[in-house]
Amino acid sequence: MFRGVSLATGWGEGLHSLPKDAVAAAAGKQILPLPTLIVDDDRLRRATRECLLAIAAVETALRHSPWSAADLAGQRTALVYASASSYISANWSFLHADASSVVYFPYTAPSAVPGEVSMYFNITGPYLSFLSGANAGLEALWHAVTLLNTGQCERALVLVVETFSECEELFLLTRRLVSFPLVETTLCVLLERHPTLGTVSYDAGNATNGGLVHALATSALFQAVQERQGTPALALCGPTLRDGHEIARQLQTHWPLVADLPLAVVNARTGTCLAATPLVGLLLALAETQREQILCISHWGEAWSMVGWPRGSL
Repeated sequence: MFRGVSLATGWGEGLHSLPKDAVAAAAGKQILPLPTLIVDDDRLRRATRECLLAIAAVETALRHSPWSAADLAGQRTALVYASASSYISANWSFLHADASSVVYFPYTAPSAVPGEVSMYFNITGPYLSFLSGANAGLEALWHAVTLLNTGQCERALVLVVETFSECEELFLLTRRLVSFPLVETTLCVLLERHPTLGTVSYDAGNATNGGLVHALATSALFQAVQERQGTPALALCGPTLRDGHEIARQLQTHWPLVADLPLAVVNARTGTCLAATPLVGLLLALAETQREQILCISHWGEAWSMVGWPRGSL
């Protein structure tokens, strides 16, 4: 079950800072950055901006939990990290900086954030890193639940960091692939072993855009949730806002049962947060709907992931 959550985005701290309409609220801004942190700690003298943001996210989650930093230390805490963008700035620096000053290595850059976090909090338990685009957040959440349910850890820390500012020129070239604004985000969820986590479910697959809606609506998880819970709330995340609305429309058109369900296109509220978007969508649905089951769906290219999350696991 959840023991602590932190969320910081370019909109501010917490779910309450998210606008109703991200495009309108951005007022033409293409990137909404997180503040750059200044930390007076010799242990972090070589830490990248993304690493500092990640550590701050964990510390904030701990402040909203009954745990202390000491509780995370040791082999019984798992760290599961997800990101689609935060390691790109390190690669960019490696390619463009003066060779005499380069401190980043492109092949190890994806490990920098979870490595720094695990050292800072002395976490020595299972570690997984997911870099599979916007679906990585749901994949990380499911694997954290799996580690807990199989007794491989007692606590799990799910961490997402998405940043864009250091490579603004590069990300602005992606306008056909993602919707603006790009919103820098850190999200940390602390999970603890609990019997209700055994009812969390997951499904994933691949489908072309033409077959995506059919693949989603005929998946075993989609059918099981409808049969067992009747009317779940749906949180849908697509690469672009237009894409998300189109999939929502097709689901509602071709599967009449969906037309009666609360369905939110999460990107409309958040902007583009990549791997953090579906997890924010799950938190929004848990906070704003009274449904017993939340079905959170993310797709990126031809790959899709889906998590069924019971309210009792909050």
